[in-house]
Amino acid sequence: MNKIPEVMKHSQLLKRFVLDKKTVEDQGRIEQLCLNTQSHQVIGFICKSGIFGKQKKVFAWKQIETIGTDATLVNGDSAQESLDKFNNTVNIIGNEVWTNTGEKVGLIVEYLLNIKTGAVVNYLFKSNGWRGVLNSIYLLPPEAVSSAGNKRVIVVNSSIENPQCYTEGVTQKIGLVQDFLQEDLVKTREHINVAKREAKKLLVGFQETAKVVKEQAQEKAQVVTEQAKQKVEEFQSKSTEKKSRKSKQTSNDFSTKIQEVTAEAKEKIDGVKSQWRKNSNISKDDRENIIDDLQIHQ
Repeated sequence: MNKIPEVMKHSQLLKRFVLDKKTVEDQGRIEQLCLNTQSHQVIGFICKSGIFGKQKKVFAWKQIETIGTDATLVNGDSAQESLDKFNNTVNIIGNEVWTNTGEKVGLIVEYLLNIKTGAVVNYLFKSNGWRGVLNSIYLLPPEAVSSAGNKRVIVVNSSIENPQCYTEGVTQKIGLVQDFLQEDLVKTREHINVAKREAKKLLVGFQETAKVVKEQAQEKAQVVTEQAKQKVEEFQSKSTEKKSRKSKQTSNDFSTKIQEVTAEAKEKIDGVKSQWRKNSNISKDDRENIIDDLQIHQ
């Protein structure tokens, strides 16, 4: 169910369907609101009904029971005797707005009223570019109006020096922008939270992967170290064995050489002995001495 706002524009009430609450009879549609410009109070309204809307009915504002989305309910009969009185009220819509210093500032285009009391909350005037003010719609407080006639109203200059913009289009756009920014902020926060969660997941996954890689690297390094250690031990073993074989071979070769030299020397000595024994020019004693010396050297 749509909720009726407490403050409505004058134009939103026009052409509304009116029903008698007690008899539920059709009273017509609202043609005009009757505004007292002295008290800034809507004192009633006029309905038109019948063929071509020729039949007029008038109701005091206090007769209104409720204003709904589809109809306005009233209590009591139309006060026909007050029709002339209500017809004499001022229709302020379209009146020129002048300041008490003699400057024309725009036109009254609408007014806002409290639907419970009928009191005018604000008049709305369209600026004509007065004092550089943009051609837009602005709020005019009722207390700013010093007098009103059928064509013009006079307002206190100081009260509208800095008028507050009302333009519904701008207000709606600002509301839409605010809603969009709010929605965008909510979505942005959601995206940030999602990004944080994803980043956290990635971080956890990275940490787990890094841990696995580290453990694999450590295992690989340990295997490589063991293999290297084994290779070193094998190399050292082979090197020691090779040195041992080479040393043994050298020793054997040296012993064989000594034996060969010794045998060769013995043959030569034996040859010399034989020749000396045969040589007659050497005395027997000298030969014996030389032989003794050779035997000693052997």
